[in-house]
Amino acid sequence: MKCPNCKKEVSDEFNFCPYCREVLKDKTPEYAVREVMEYRRKGKMKEALEHCLKFCKKTGNPYILKLIGEISYLVGDIDKSIENYKKSLELSPDFPDTLYGLGLAYFRKGDIKKGIGYFRNCLEKNQNFSMAYYWLGHSFYHIGKIEKAIENFEKFIKYSPQSKIAHYHLGIAYHSKGKEKESIENFKKLEEEGIESSSLYFWMGNGYFHEHKIYEAAKYLKKALALNPEEERAKNLLERIEGAPEI
Repeated sequence: MKCPNCKKEVSDEFNFCPYCREVLKDKTPEYAVREVMEYRRKGKMKEALEHCLKFCKKTGNPYILKLIGEISYLVGDIDKSIENYKKSLELSPDFPDTLYGLGLAYFRKGDIKKGIGYFRNCLEKNQNFSMAYYWLGHSFYHIGKIEKAIENFEKFIKYSPQSKIAHYHLGIAYHSKGKEKESIENFKKLEEEGIESSSLYFWMGNGYFHEHKIYEAAKYLKKALALNPEEERAKNLLERIEGAPEI
């Protein structure tokens, strides 16, 4: 066939012209994905979603259904997100990315236990899917299984050492177990990166306070208040320290 744009001869097997990238077939998944990506690039999420839904009326493509789930999640329609992720899984049950998306959607919906199940399924398909460990850490923390939270945050850091924010959550998890030394060690990873945060400094001060290192505790609590005078936790703890009677 001949490309309608550049007029060059093109094989009938092509969906796009290899010379000018003109769309040659307008009912393929590749075309739908290309259009959706263009809408997303421009920030037109509603149009991207409408395009996906229109295409899916003609064919139930699992990747397009996954895109509907993903975009629905981004625009805040969690029920539609879950519905379409599940439809995608019925057609292609081995998509780790779809399982991960379902885990996120259930986490956001507040159904933490279902989210955990999907994150675990994702890792069964691909143990290197590092973000699933991150959200498992959060999920287990929220249901009070702190040891499991610590285990998964540590796995996440192993797979993704550049994700320094995980040290913050790991520090809080260690604090929940009363392991202040390990807690402080993780907070210091962020401090070493030059991160300045009133919340970070509060947790460091709090950790040193529980370690009975009062000078260090006061130093970090003051740093927290210098960044944010409304950090009530730091203010209250510093008042306890400074108001303690001398022995």
